[in-house]
Amino acid sequence: MDTKKQTTKRRKKRKRKAEENCSYIIEITDWELTYSFSVNWNEKLIEGPFFEALNLEVKGLIRVPEKYASKELNATFLGNRKMVPDPRDPEFSDWKPRCVGSITLRGETREFLGSLPLDSVPILCNLLETGRIKFVDLYGKVPSYGSAEIRSIRFLQKYDPEEY
Repeated sequence: MDTKKQTTKRRKKRKRKAEENCSYIIEITDWELTYSFSVNWNEKLIEGPFFEALNLEVKGLIRVPEKYASKELNATFLGNRKMVPDPRDPEFSDWKPRCVGSITLRGETREFLGSLPLDSVPILCNLLETGRIKFVDLYGKVPSYGSAEIRSIRFLQKYDPEEY
């Protein structure tokens, strides 16, 4: 009797692509600060008796990467009181954030949504008002399916293309 050895084919593991990162340089053309304070009407969404929002809206032209150059982007920076948690709070002892925001570059939609510590927003507005900030550098992953996580935000007075 012939017995055939049954060979099982091993599945090839997909190689994980090396993570690619890039800077998104935005030249600021306009900005606006909005603030709201209200009674918390939905305690399931927001904890505490009040709701507060301090948002910095920035419009600008993308300079880098070249693929999106000269296209307009709307960025929203949400002021967040809990962005820098109290190290004594056991709820945040193991907390490791993945990103500070995300960028969407899909078709005509070009926008960024991210968070900043609430205390930094008024300082940034003063710098914008006096012209000391003219560019935003959003550093993060290369877009996948039109969006990417942003890991750092820098506000710049000057942009030198040689550095990027």
